[in-house]
Amino acid sequence: MERVRLKSTHTVIPAKPTLRPCLHFLSNINLLYSELFYDPMVFYFKDGSDAIDNLEASLSQVLVHYPFLAGRVITGEDGRLCVDCNDKGILFIEAVADARLDEWNTLIDCPLETDLNREDTSIADSSNAPILRIQLTTFQCGGLAIGFSWWHLCIDAADAINFMKSWFEMHCGLTISSEPNFDSQLLKARSPPCITHLMKDYISISKQLTTESGTHHNAPIVSPDLQIRTFYVKADTLNELLQEVQKGPWSYELPTNFECLAALCWKTMTEVRNLADDALTTYSYLIDFRERWQPSLASGFFGNATHLTCVAAKAGDIKHNHLSYAAKLLRDDNQATNSDYLHSIVDFLQTAMDQGKTIGFNSDFYGGTDVQAIDFSHYPIYSLDFGHGPPLHCSFTLAPIFGDCIAALYPTPHNDQERTITICMGASHVQQLLHNPLFKRFLL
Repeated sequence: MERVRLKSTHTVIPAKPTLRPCLHFLSNINLLYSELFYDPMVFYFKDGSDAIDNLEASLSQVLVHYPFLAGRVITGEDGRLCVDCNDKGILFIEAVADARLDEWNTLIDCPLETDLNREDTSIADSSNAPILRIQLTTFQCGGLAIGFSWWHLCIDAADAINFMKSWFEMHCGLTISSEPNFDSQLLKARSPPCITHLMKDYISISKQLTTESGTHHNAPIVSPDLQIRTFYVKADTLNELLQEVQKGPWSYELPTNFECLAALCWKTMTEVRNLADDALTTYSYLIDFRERWQPSLASGFFGNATHLTCVAAKAGDIKHNHLSYAAKLLRDDNQATNSDYLHSIVDFLQTAMDQGKTIGFNSDFYGGTDVQAIDFSHYPIYSLDFGHGPPLHCSFTLAPIFGDCIAALYPTPHNDQERTITICMGASHVQQLLHNPLFKRFLL
């Protein structure tokens, strides 16, 4: 029996018409994320099932401040993708769950999550695809789950969280605390392009070669046996992990929580995959560069401002060296991602596009060697409140389309020094992780 029943599906448009013509420029960074699928998250609230009508009304009102989110992606006269702010609206779904939020020990164990964003993750018709999809699911206990999916071509996770904050502020009758700035021209390539750094994170390929090979270099080859498990990291355990990195031979000053947890995931996941020592393994993760770009991005900048950095090493070095080795690689790479390098990325992308090349990430999402990381731990997820208290839990709904080895980091509602880590990889590898001494020491 289906436990999540669809109640209604319709579109929500801005409460006031958007003046047209209104085209929104998509930067080179936006165009990197043109894959045809949505990024889905679910936010669980203890109460709120009685607020759906008002949430829909306030959503319509807040879209007046975010008109491009109600638009559609089109190909402009110059052949470049852009957003036509045509008020076609966002997809709004209402559903009812035959369940209670207290049925499970924790909401991490909720088996209904994939039904809380019911629509297919993939995008079949890009010309008519909404940029946002929102699903409100009520539970028998009065609880509410908000499924929130966005097209990364247009916005990133920081934008998604900021939009939800604005939506909830308007729902509560407050003034939006941070008006969005949509000037994506701030990320425009220099003229002429000036590439001052070796490009390690992105590659360009002749479109002819791509067509002849029949595949894109990181087109999904999905393993059918992927398993997802979530682990809780207490504050004292995280502190112990920090101390372990600090006492290692590659120690450095003040390692971050992310560096330590990322190094732990990279090392243990590489160990259980039993890669050859001379095999190349890459740890890739997104860096929000709003505070790194110079001249500084305008306050409230709303648009894709994330860079996928790819940190590569020989598998043997990751497996056999102390944990601090991987952590130091991540620290050095992070510090090297400065404004000059970011400008070089944008100019590299422009040059490749001018040459008619296909651009992709320098990471193999499906080749069985690399790790893709998603870091939500620094986002103020648990400050979101539409008048019924902050979320009880939130998670990014992992799916095989995102890669064959994923590590997702989240904050917790309890303590800003605690984390949860969700692992997605082959079922046999997950079982080996559970017996890996280093993994057991810090995550079990």
